[in-house]
Amino acid sequence: MSAAGGLLVLFAAMVGSAWAQSPTPPFAPEWGTLAGFDVFAKKGCGKCHALRGFGGGIGPDLGRIETGKSFFELGATMWNHLPRMGERMREARIERPTLTARELSDLIAFLFTAQYYDELGDPKVGEKLYAEKGCVRCHEVGGTGGSVGPGLDSLKRANSPVLVTAAMWNHGPQMAEAMKAQGIPRPAFAGKEMIDLVAYIVAVSKDAGGETAQVIPGTPARGEKLFGEKRCIVCHAVGGKGGKVGPDLGRRGHHVSLTRFAALMWNHGPTMWARMKERGIDVPRLTGQEMADILAYLYTSHYFDQPGSVQRGQQLLSNKGCLTCHSIRGKGGKVAADFAASNVVGSPASIVAGMWNHSAFMEAQALKQGVAWPTLSGQELADVSAYLNSLVRAGRAQPKSR
Repeated sequence: MSAAGGLLVLFAAMVGSAWAQSPTPPFAPEWGTLAGFDVFAKKGCGKCHALRGFGGGIGPDLGRIETGKSFFELGATMWNHLPRMGERMREARIERPTLTARELSDLIAFLFTAQYYDELGDPKVGEKLYAEKGCVRCHEVGGTGGSVGPGLDSLKRANSPVLVTAAMWNHGPQMAEAMKAQGIPRPAFAGKEMIDLVAYIVAVSKDAGGETAQVIPGTPARGEKLFGEKRCIVCHAVGGKGGKVGPDLGRRGHHVSLTRFAALMWNHGPTMWARMKERGIDVPRLTGQEMADILAYLYTSHYFDQPGSVQRGQQLLSNKGCLTCHSIRGKGGKVAADFAASNVVGSPASIVAGMWNHSAFMEAQALKQGVAWPTLSGQELADVSAYLNSLVRAGRAQPKSR
């Protein structure tokens, strides 16, 4: 068995009291993402990492990279990059912060949703798109443009680009007919083009007063209900449950920002409308808030989509060489704790927090032993967590000796 494998779970003897609850869901009602932002700020994560261009430049921008699409994938990503992060923090003379299990859970919830929120659009790019996509031929904004469609100055007080894309979706069939009559090719939007376009519209619109239109982060429970009520589920599945006409919207490929998701809906509008017509389904109208709720539901549908296997976790402890240092009911190494007698692993969040908090010690041990840092996939972390937690549950179920 390798010494590298033994490092994977050395943290189990040093974690401290386990946080026995499940990891905090990102959105309502617990709002782990909001608490996680507070952790991100207070623990100084922004000294090294930016979010959508704001923050440090030592590490990658966490709002613009594929950081992982589930709790365990993000936890594994943190573990796999610990040596590099430790090295960069030492170079920058940044003290490595510690995290409680709850803080770790909230932080992962925040990082998981970092791409849900739209980045800032570029009005200059949006101005070019407004002309190139043919919007200017039908819509007036800031005193310039056509009169075929409604003016867009009212969007000055929209606090989210998704309010614009929701209006585009709701009027999509009528817009398609008008564009056909005008000989205007139907535009499609890639990347952040929709965000840039809306940034231009908001920038040049004349403020006519009135209340600001608001969209707040979505609520998954409302989104799940809407997904059924709006009959999305007739054509689309989420996590394998639902229709097969369109793609499964619980897939990780839909882990994008709110406005980018709305742009995808616009791009596929004609195909979806045709399928709905075949099935006698009216095109559903959606408010910006309803779009936010539905996307929050789709996000959380795959947050815990990697259930751990106790059997695979047990095999991993052997294959990764963990039992070189650790034991199970007295069988195995004597250097570190006996997992079966441990009362400190108890939850996935406490395991990942322990990995983070004691990474400096584990890095030193890896250097001392001359072994490479072992890596984990999200599924492997889920499996190891399931097995360790099963040992804790089994120990608690044992009757006390008299």
